[in-house]
Amino acid sequence: MKFEKEITVEVSCNIEELLKILKENAFELKEVYDIKDIYMIDKKYKNIEDKLELLKHTILIRDIIEENKETKQITYKYKEYDENGNITKQGKTNCKINSIEEAVNLFNALGYEKLININDHLLVYANKDDEFVIECVNNKHIYIEIEDKCNYIDKCYKSDEEMKDVINKYNLPLKQNNYYAKKVLDELNEI
Repeated sequence: MKFEKEITVEVSCNIEELLKILKENAFELKEVYDIKDIYMIDKKYKNIEDKLELLKHTILIRDIIEENKETKQITYKYKEYDENGNITKQGKTNCKINSIEEAVNLFNALGYEKLININDHLLVYANKDDEFVIECVNNKHIYIEIEDKCNYIDKCYKSDEEMKDVINKYNLPLKQNNYYAKKVLDELNEI
């Protein structure tokens, strides 16, 4: 399993205002893509009240749609949390597949059912110093994610604190001072 560090914040402004702030700070659009996730839950865990614990028992059937290619895969995400719900360790593993429908059918046969759909429209922005992934989730919420390894600039963030400082230095309008926003949890809580 590949372990990684990232932080995710939800912004309190609309996408136009956010992009204006990024452009004022010399960020340029580097990539646009969509991810359609089907979260599948083992039926024996579907009644767990603690949503973070519930999500530990999910598998994602994922369709990544880029400009020139499409990747279908099964993804398992592993996360550990502290007593405040902050992510302390996370990783994921992927397995490419040929068909989303066949994967759903396989997991249904194994005793899983659909928990939730998450549709992300992602915009990757970078300037000479930093890189952000803007996530527009289910046409309702806007998040900014920073991953430890950048794809478009030669930089690796060494700690969560360094990534938090990056968010803060641009005075981005945050919905809360929560650096571990959980988009799936937000969507589950709205259902």
